[in-house]
Amino acid sequence: MTRFWLGLFVSTVLTSTLFVSQAMAHPHVWVDSQYRVAVERAQIDSLEATWSLDLFTSTSLIAEYDINADGALTGQEKLDMIEILTSFDKYGYFIKMKQNGVDMTPKDVRIVDVRIRDMMLWVRLGIDLPSPVNLETTTLSLAFGDDELYFAMEPLEEGLVRLSGALSEACTPVEREATETSVAFWVDLTCRS
Repeated sequence: MTRFWLGLFVSTVLTSTLFVSQAMAHPHVWVDSQYRVAVERAQIDSLEATWSLDLFTSTSLIAEYDINADGALTGQEKLDMIEILTSFDKYGYFIKMKQNGVDMTPKDVRIVDVRIRDMMLWVRLGIDLPSPVNLETTTLSLAFGDDELYFAMEPLEEGLVRLSGALSEACTPVEREATETSVAFWVDLTCRS
């Protein structure tokens, strides 16, 4: 029964943001976020993102969904947590992307994993791009932002973009200020030689 009420609460909170004007909105959930880009070659067609939900939100969700209180989400616990987090799909998982300055919408975003680490709830997202992006000829701009201003999407301390792979040393992520209220900043990524 408690799960029903928590699910209802999360749904209500998400829905209520639609009726709050931006001038009146302020964040109630803080999410540390990061994109992870594996650059094995200059052309990429997918990437990942990670979120770490704030301690209050994490504690509430963990208390509800970690049924056996073992500090891990396994089996049905994990499936139930993923199900409740898929409600962020209607907000595009707060993903903001541009290709050469033009808005871009991912082809697919899915929750790959959810786990508890250091008493925080961590979510890993798999993101498929609508078409392959060649980073030698194109700038891929990445950010997170909640247009309703209910979720504060902040970059992880180590940065908004984390690169790995054979070409990661040749690629340059450059941070720039955002003009959008909902975005902390953008990172422009290229792998030009």
